[in-house]
Amino acid sequence: MNSVLVVHFWLGILVAACAALFVWFKLGRRITLYLLSLQLLLGIVLMAQGLRAPTPHYVLALAGWAGYMGANYMGRQPDSKQNVLVLTVLSSAMILLAAYIGARAGSLG
Repeated sequence: MNSVLVVHFWLGILVAACAALFVWFKLGRRITLYLLSLQLLLGIVLMAQGLRAPTPHYVLALAGWAGYMGANYMGRQPDSKQNVLVLTVLSSAMILLAAYIGARAGSLG
């Protein structure tokens, strides 16, 4: 098995755990965002190597990443706690679904 794919898989588990547990705190959201950015870079390397995943895996991962970026930005604004929470919940749901799709695609092929 491709070593980059193995790292992508294990980092994906870590990102999914962070998306479920740590994003509710400002620092946790930032750490999750850094790990997710690294995960996306590894995904780009895998795509350059010719590996493919289902399209929703890519779309959900990018949308979740953008959502965390937006929540991180909005967290700096006054009176934005409710919006940050909603965006964080939606982003976490997208990341967890992307992780599920990616793990399922990895187990199939």
